[in-house]
Amino acid sequence: MASPKVITVFIDDEGMTFLMDETVKLFEGEGEVKRASHVEPDSLVFRLLFHTLRHVFGDKGRMSDFTRSWPCLWRVNTKPTAGVILPGRWRNRQEAIDAEIVFLNEWFSGEHR
Repeated sequence: MASPKVITVFIDDEGMTFLMDETVKLFEGEGEVKRASHVEPDSLVFRLLFHTLRHVFGDKGRMSDFTRSWPCLWRVNTKPTAGVILPGRWRNRQEAIDAEIVFLNEWFSGEHR
């Protein structure tokens, strides 16, 4: 079964912020799309290899699918937006993604303060 598409909209005095997963194609070609965070291996060696492979081969395709399947601890790095690495570590990448979504929704809604 396919994962559900996730999109959250935050509206404030500055405009609108959309928090969406990579499967949402709603704004393709419109505006500026920025990555809010990274779910990446916790191990420095695996993390360097992960980012190198993603830089060379991109975020889509067989190589990115391979890197998503690594049996390692995963962490959530929100440095692009919130500037922190979440304290938890997850054995399952999807669990890390779920924690990432909860954190980012709290961050963008202001609940973190």
